[in-house]
Amino acid sequence: MKRLCCLFLLLFFQWSLLAGQDRFEIETAYFHDDQQKHTLETVQTQDFKPYRGQLRLGFSRGETWLRIRLKDPSAFSSTDLAAPLVLRVEPYSLDRLTFFQQNAGHWTPQLGGELQAPKKKVCIELQHCFEFNTLNADANFAYLKVETTSVRIVRTEVMTADDALQSSIAAIKSVNTALNLSIALLMLSVLFFLFERSRLLLVFCGFQTAVVLSICAFSGVLPQGGGLLAAVQPNTLAGLALVMRMAMTVLLAWVVVSAYKPTRAYARWIAAVLWVCGLNLLLVLSGYETEAGLMNYIVGFFCPFIQIWGARTVREPMPGRWIFTSGWVLFLLIIVLGFPYNLHTQDWRDQYNLAQTSGDLRFNGIFIGIVVFWLVATEKSARNRKKILELQALQIQVAESKVHEEGLKERRDLIDMLTHELKTPLSTIKFAMASLKRMALVPNDSAERILHINASVERMDAMIEHVAMSNKIERMQARGSEETVSAIELMNVVMQEYREPDRFELDIQEGVVFRAAPHFLALIIENLVSNAVKYAAEGKIKITIQDETESVTCFRISNRVAAENHPDEARLFERYYRHPSFQNSPGMGIGLSLVNSAAQKMGARVRYQKMEHDVVFEVRFPR
Repeated sequence: MKRLCCLFLLLFFQWSLLAGQDRFEIETAYFHDDQQKHTLETVQTQDFKPYRGQLRLGFSRGETWLRIRLKDPSAFSSTDLAAPLVLRVEPYSLDRLTFFQQNAGHWTPQLGGELQAPKKKVCIELQHCFEFNTLNADANFAYLKVETTSVRIVRTEVMTADDALQSSIAAIKSVNTALNLSIALLMLSVLFFLFERSRLLLVFCGFQTAVVLSICAFSGVLPQGGGLLAAVQPNTLAGLALVMRMAMTVLLAWVVVSAYKPTRAYARWIAAVLWVCGLNLLLVLSGYETEAGLMNYIVGFFCPFIQIWGARTVREPMPGRWIFTSGWVLFLLIIVLGFPYNLHTQDWRDQYNLAQTSGDLRFNGIFIGIVVFWLVATEKSARNRKKILELQALQIQVAESKVHEEGLKERRDLIDMLTHELKTPLSTIKFAMASLKRMALVPNDSAERILHINASVERMDAMIEHVAMSNKIERMQARGSEETVSAIELMNVVMQEYREPDRFELDIQEGVVFRAAPHFLALIIENLVSNAVKYAAEGKIKITIQDETESVTCFRISNRVAAENHPDEARLFERYYRHPSFQNSPGMGIGLSLVNSAAQKMGARVRYQKMEHDVVFEVRFPR
């Protein structure tokens, strides 16, 4: 990163080693005619203000007249004065130039500028040059009229034709270098976007397109190259390119910051800035390039404050924030130093060849491109790390699941063994109890004890059956072929186990049948009825069986429960869950778990409802 920063500084500042005075010194003064009412004859009587170096009048409208003459021509050799001289005027973006000088007592005009072709080309392409008469000295002045809608910056130099040629060649090389760099960066960003579909790269492609257009517009490449864009007025194209570049810069920053959840106020500020950029586009298209340029500078001045504030108020950690902030501080520095530069006639930056205007060829997108590519590479690296972590987490889950599955298998095997080992002695005890019953024919205390023992054995046997059945259902071993079972016949069998038939209120649709595995069906019905009998308060236990649709048969059972005994709905079907109020009652909390597991294996759905003081269980069986 340090090397990249050093490279940027070298490309941006480009310290000049050619500082020195021109061989032909000229005396310059200017008069600005904002009303455009003066002619060459009348302007000569006006009060011209002298200046040195570059003339900067900023966002001014109207015509600017420059008065030029050689300073002390006696200081030059006859060889120097014999060589043809050329007046070179910069920058190339000046719209219309008219150069007046006396020739045999008459004023001779020469035309130039970006919007009007000269009759005679004194320089090669991308330069504004005029033939300069050595007689423009002492009391003889030459005049240059400047008309432009861009920022009014004018630099004039007098040199020999050979020097002008070399200067033109150097200018063409500089433009070609900047243009080639910007186009290469654009093509590289498009190529990266094809492989890495990133919003940041997409917006950067738009930004770099605006950079290429601005270089072409300010250097005059498009009018020379022809094509569709050559039909657009260069000053209009330059204005559009600058506004687009500003808007894309704002969008680039928004894409970066939006990934870290900025505040809504920041989003509203960005929308307002983009709205102003849209208004600037309309101003440019309407012919108000000067006003649009001023608005663009104002937007550029406020943008760094908005972006730095937005980066500091994000709700998630923002890596590379210092790079983002430093970039906008540098942008603000360029705006703050560049704006006053356009309003003065002489500046200390002239000595060091620093970037000074929006049309500077060094604004070719290299620095922003380096930051964008770094951000994209960082995001890709972060995504790869996230994928690796997710893969590792998945592998850990698979390993844990495997260990858990092995533990479940061991538990099931243990339950199978225990149920088998417990069933054998229980069968022996039951056989012995049957023998004792036959021997105890006379009712006495021993007979009553035998009955209690038998009931306990039966309950223990039922618990073991429940645990074994739960284990088999989990292992998907308890399967059976579907049969048609009459609802009335099934309920008659279930009701025979209860001594108080008046406690039940049955509502069974005539002719209704279940289409299910009999073993699973009986397990579900018996457990729900047993559960209702065990936990119901006073009142009837209501059972309803009916065909809900042609493909669904609904079993519904409800009973009243005391308010303090309502079950926890979140844990209702959890194995071994029992309400605290019934911990001392017989049971293991397996019944509803068995009902839910068996229903899932059958494709049925179990639903629990709480209706005032009643609890309701519904089972929808498919047919």
